[in-house]
Amino acid sequence: MAIDRESHVLVVAGADSSGGAGIVRDVETIAALGPRSCVAVTAVTAQTHRSVDWIEHMPPGLVVAQMRAALAANDVKAMKIGMLGTNGAIEKAAAVLRDHPDIPVVLDPVLASSSGRALIM
Repeated sequence: MAIDRESHVLVVAGADSSGGAGIVRDVETIAALGPRSCVAVTAVTAQTHRSVDWIEHMPPGLVVAQMRAALAANDVKAMKIGMLGTNGAIEKAAAVLRDHPDIPVVLDPVLASSSGRALIM
């Protein structure tokens, strides 16, 4: 499936304040390849390249609402799933994926930070 500049990739991931990983890196990578991104933020972290000081997981309902809004607003041709963070978010995201079996998905589950801190509850 060809992805053009008007197509979108929906990125579902956490926000890493250091900029070293997560949604920021995914959006940069996708932009370098050409398409646009839309996002669903699953968690916000306060971290450096050496430690994670705080993790705030988004409520699963908010994660799925962001995903559904992004899908409704954009011509989403692919999805990239990273850190989901909680079992509830995993279950809700899976329901959205089942509703869109025609959209290819890259699943890159993030279970721990590069510094070793668990990122899933």
